[in-house]
Amino acid sequence: MTKLQIKNLTVQIGNKKICEALNLNLQPTEIWGVLGRNGSGKTTLLHTIAGLRAATGGQILLDDTDITQLPRKSVAQKLGLLMQHTEDAFPSSVLETVVSGRHPHIENWRWENANDYEKARQALQQVSMQSFEQRQINELSGGERQRVSIATLLTQDPTIFLLDEPNSHLDLHYQINILEDLCEYARAQQRIVFMSLHDINLAARFCTHLLFLFDDATIHSGRAEELLTTEKLSQLFQHPICAIENNAKFFYTPAQ
Repeated sequence: MTKLQIKNLTVQIGNKKICEALNLNLQPTEIWGVLGRNGSGKTTLLHTIAGLRAATGGQILLDDTDITQLPRKSVAQKLGLLMQHTEDAFPSSVLETVVSGRHPHIENWRWENANDYEKARQALQQVSMQSFEQRQINELSGGERQRVSIATLLTQDPTIFLLDEPNSHLDLHYQINILEDLCEYARAQQRIVFMSLHDINLAARFCTHLLFLFDDATIHSGRAEELLTTEKLSQLFQHPICAIENNAKFFYTPAQ
């Protein structure tokens, strides 16, 4: 099983520190949620963990090897990143876009085979986009394009899912259903999910662990039930948060 360790990680943009000396040891079946205010650095942290930008200090270890020492193809076989914004440089069909998720697993100079296309079609079915496979990618709505991105990641089949706002552009039905499927898949297949979220209640519903990014680079991390207190959430978002109990579960809302 793939391991992801973050050791003494410091991430900085210009004069702003996102985090300092962050230590995490992510285990299979764990669902991590990253919460913080706009501009706190959630996307930057995910991109750094994915190896897309250099850390200011510390290490990201993938199976005990520094991610900067691994070929990008090897990294992509184990670690998949869902970007918050996707640019489509070239026109292509939905199916061709989704099957591109298999590229880290394909030998050089080999084309996709029937098995790769079968995986892509299964992923499209998981996000209820199977009837769109011949549509052009530039003809899709924002929510449909997001579901295609998630299907592409499922086709890639990484051990570690890094998700930047996975519920972006999705209506309520797909926000719940897709996150339910992803989290169930992670538990069943011994995968790790590490995702940035804006919605406290989605974090409370799906996450086993949370990471709070404060504006001053302070970090709080731990089990979700330990961090989901009105005091900590109010401090994080700099606004009073109250909890409403219903059927032994808590829902969080801004206080009036």
